Amino acid sequence: MEIDTFIQTAINSALFTAPVLGDDLERFLKEEGQHIIDLAKQAVDEKVAHIFWVGAGNSRVNLLSGKEMLDRFTDIPSDCFTSYEFIWRNPQRLNKKSWVFLASYSGATEDTVAALRYAKQKGAKTISFVNQQDSLMGKESDVTIAYKSKALFSLPLAAAYLFVLQMAKINGHAEAAKIITDLYRIPDVLRKQYVDEKGKALITSKSFGHQEMIYTLASGPLVGLGYKFGLTVFMENIRVNGSFMETTEFRHGPVEMLDRHKPAFIVLLGMDDSRPLVQRVIDLLKTQNVPLIVYDVQDYGNFHPLLAPFLLKIPLQWFSILSAYLRGITDLDERVFMGRGLMGKGKGVTWP
Repeated sequence: MEIDTFIQTAINSALFTAPVLGDDLERFLKEEGQHIIDLAKQAVDEKVAHIFWVGAGNSRVNLLSGKEMLDRFTDIPSDCFTSYEFIWRNPQRLNKKSWVFLASYSGATEDTVAALRYAKQKGAKTISFVNQQDSLMGKESDVTIAYKSKALFSLPLAAAYLFVLQMAKINGHAEAAKIITDLYRIPDVLRKQYVDEKGKALITSKSFGHQEMIYTLASGPLVGLGYKFGLTVFMENIRVNGSFMETTEFRHGPVEMLDRHKPAFIVLLGMDDSRPLVQRVIDLLKTQNVPLIVYDVQDYGNFHPLLAPFLLKIPLQWFSILSAYLRGITDLDERVFMGRGLMGKGKGVTWP
């Protein structure tokens, strides 16, 4: 298949969200923004005692930023769990005074359906980010925010940001208000990235065309995005060996494998407080002659550092899409194990 033909086919795939991401994010903020803002006011008025962020796979990591924002801008304690860990942990703070945010693209992920039902049994308020309102979770949640888009990472991420930042804004946090303003500017840069990043990604994907082990490193607000690509995307969609590590933790042991092995590295570099230390790791990797790609958020405009995950999503996705093509994977939505009823159990459950 010629690459141009592949890209036209890829545009219609569930995986390739870059073509619609800017428009869908703009629409989502217009359609659901006030709903989320009202929800934030309700949380403040009710003095929510604890917030849980719960999901599986890609739909968990887009909630990690919810906890980070809460930690930075509020005094509300929170946790982010994988869905079954949430149940197994049996947190004592899960009760009528707590809210539980859950994310599932299908709205029928076995793990997260179970977590939703568990939270309801404990009397907690449940809020689900799902693609469609009439999904299993959409019907069972106390509150449903349906984003109606294949952008299953960035739109729930935006919802989590807006919810927490609006809470902080209500409480008089000036920086939160500025971040919200920047969030509404993001769609324009995403539309530009979709056009501009294709050529760059073709070069980088070719440079990694024969790599079978890719380590992805990220810190700070980029941890969720790093995990998403290092594991969920590179292993799931390019079908290579992959691993994700928080960048500073790479220095504590794993770095020693460079003495005998030279795997490939992708490093995400933000503009937050983690930047100097991440740059030190990049500088070290450069001395080791390893295949290396650095995605630097400062290349994509003047935005608040905490919005970095939105700005590196499309560059990484173009790399992933073209890497799949170069490895002979032309059906981006085909799975070998997932979605075939091999790993999921339960009535109405469709994933994994």
